[in-house]
Amino acid sequence: MVDPYRGSMRRLPWWFLIPLLTFGAGSGPMVVYGGARLRSRGHIAAGAVYGALFIVFFVGAQFTDDNSTGPLDAVISTAWLVSWLAGTVHTAILERIVKSGRRRQSHPVDPVLAAAQDRLARREQARALLASNPALAGELLIGRPDLYRQYDDGGLVDVNNVPSAVLAHELRLPAETAEQIADARERLGGFSSPDEILVYCAGITPAQLGNIRDRLVFLPR
Repeated sequence: MVDPYRGSMRRLPWWFLIPLLTFGAGSGPMVVYGGARLRSRGHIAAGAVYGALFIVFFVGAQFTDDNSTGPLDAVISTAWLVSWLAGTVHTAILERIVKSGRRRQSHPVDPVLAAAQDRLARREQARALLASNPALAGELLIGRPDLYRQYDDGGLVDVNNVPSAVLAHELRLPAETAEQIADARERLGGFSSPDEILVYCAGITPAQLGNIRDRLVFLPR
């Protein structure tokens, strides 16, 4: 969908100068402009208020006496200052919000990268549950992709308990290597750390282990 405000925005590099240099006359239009760009009814309504305040000042100034002051003068002066100063600040804030939004749109997040970061975050959360509340972690079947479950642990694999076929599939290991790991854990009664896999399984290299280390957990058998 074409953005009707994009071309006009490029011609307005410093929005806040318009209400500032027009002594408040441009506050209403510029805040309405920014509100429309953000699709915000609140900002649009605020722009209408700034415009109304400037009209109050402009019209009221025609009926005041320059040689005397009174309640009307105070009202008119306040309306003008709010329209001018507050409108300028409001416009500057809108300008910053809109331009930061444009920068985010010009550098969209790679969905593949975002998904990988989400998996990392889920693994951290699942590991924290394993450490702080093992019973709950057991209920959630953390590290058991071989079992039906609803909790997403980010791809953790319990090396001590999943079948060798699951080790091979989930960790992208050769079937022979997965069988070596399964045989070694049977002999040892389970592993306690990734480094033990290197010691007892000749089929896995340090580089291979480094690629999967973050996904491994070692729960009691």
